[in-house]
Amino acid sequence: MPHYFFDINDHDLSHRDEEGSEWPNRDAARAHAMRILADIARDEARRQDRLHLFVTIRDQHRTVLAIASLAVACTWLD
Repeated sequence: MPHYFFDINDHDLSHRDEEGSEWPNRDAARAHAMRILADIARDEARRQDRLHLFVTIRDQHRTVLAIASLAVACTWLD
């Protein structure tokens, strides 16, 4: 089973995944990255008006395969 690494960056905090995990294919790895984004956004969006998250997906050779991102913002109009 392919081994993937999921690095997280939210401009304030970076986490480089040194262990990685196995996923059956690229689609499963992409879905996992999207779940990571949703989980972080659910926790952090309560504390901040703007949030821009990135998850970088790397393969077993540490080559970057994809970057998943999510932006969340609330702007008051008054």
